[in-house]
Amino acid sequence: MEKLEKFIENLKKAGGEILDEIPENYYQTKALLGVAENGAVWVDEYNEKLFLNENVAVILDKNSIVETTEEAMDFINTPGVFISGPSKTADVESFLVYGAHGPIRLGIYLI
Repeated sequence: MEKLEKFIENLKKAGGEILDEIPENYYQTKALLGVAENGAVWVDEYNEKLFLNENVAVILDKNSIVETTEEAMDFINTPGVFISGPSKTADVESFLVYGAHGPIRLGIYLI
């Protein structure tokens, strides 16, 4: 499976989506790279807007997708965060909550 297909498959498994366009009500940021093995993106814009907005769109260049997290580490030289889907957490009774410590919806806009 090619890297882009694997990235999209794993992003969807994590609850993210691929956007055809960026909706008006989405906070926009750019990713340095994407990781095919887990569908995560590396975002070095590490600020409250990224975590406090309900809807986040990350712009990602298709050519910046690498196969593994280990490979990604060769390109990362700034503080940031891997994001692999919308924020979700569950309590001891397995009550699942989205958006507890990040966006409720995460979309990737590929360029």
